[in-house]
Amino acid sequence: MRTRIRKEAVVLIKKALLLIILTAQVILTVAAVTVLNPGSDAKVLVMLLGFVLYIAGLVTINSNFHQNNTLNIENRFLNIFRLIRHEFQNHLQVLFGMIQLKKYQNALKYIENVVISDETINHICSSLTDPLVICCLLEIVYNFRQNNINIIVEVLDESLSLPQLSNFKNEMEKYIFQFDKIRGNKDIKIVLKNSEVEVLSEALGKKAIYAINSFSG
Repeated sequence: MRTRIRKEAVVLIKKALLLIILTAQVILTVAAVTVLNPGSDAKVLVMLLGFVLYIAGLVTINSNFHQNNTLNIENRFLNIFRLIRHEFQNHLQVLFGMIQLKKYQNALKYIENVVISDETINHICSSLTDPLVICCLLEIVYNFRQNNINIIVEVLDESLSLPQLSNFKNEMEKYIFQFDKIRGNKDIKIVLKNSEVEVLSEALGKKAIYAINSFSG
């Protein structure tokens, strides 16, 4: 019974998140077009609406989770959504400041970066079926972003199974410390395949391949 409830909750979460992302991307696209017309007084409202929809949607998910917070997987989803909501609140403040200063080109670039980062979350949620793997990857993405590292996750096997998620997460996040001495653009790409994980970074000048079973401890 608990397993069935868990699966139903995860499916609902994934659908809700994908809908939020899609809606916000459409609105942010409209915002970008609006910004190109400096005479438009609606540009601020349109931009803010895009981000507010993100935050409102995540708040809605949070409130739904409180009704079923006894399951560990739901608690993990709740936590990562809270973190993502806080991240977008920060985006909102930065964007609002750019608009006040009439730095419209900077605002456009900022919107572009946000949309790209959203595509990573969208890809993770739509490409995988294991809720624990989804949670793990979302947490990794968030931690890299908090350290101003551009991260892309590419999933090539939707039935991917990682034997020890904590070992995998710890190994991936070791790369964060390697960026401490890097100036300028910081990038990393994690490619998840059926039997291996590939990690690439132009900033670090590295390419590493890990066998999936190497994370089994």
